[in-house]
Amino acid sequence: MVPIVSLMDTLSIAASGLGSAELRLSAAAHNVANLRTESFHPVRVVQQAALSGGSTARIEQSANPASVDLIHQTLEQSRATIQYTASLRLIAVEDDLRGQLASLLA
Repeated sequence: MVPIVSLMDTLSIAASGLGSAELRLSAAAHNVANLRTESFHPVRVVQQAALSGGSTARIEQSANPASVDLIHQTLEQSRATIQYTASLRLIAVEDDLRGQLASLLA
């Protein structure tokens, strides 16, 4: 049997995606802002699926100073934008489905 996802589950999944995207964008911006900082320890976002749906994300700082790869940071910003857009789309689809269901039941 396929589990039924409730409105709160869907919103929670979308919210976790929005939060992860924001964290990813913040980390990339932080790294780019410190591109020329001597002995800088870049950060990265570690994201994983949550058991309840959606995802969890956290920032990890490099143990050693390292140079910042601007191309990689640009790709991280693009990934964040895609993740943010997909999460917003999930909310829009959920809203549309609820509207269609309400119309059918009316």
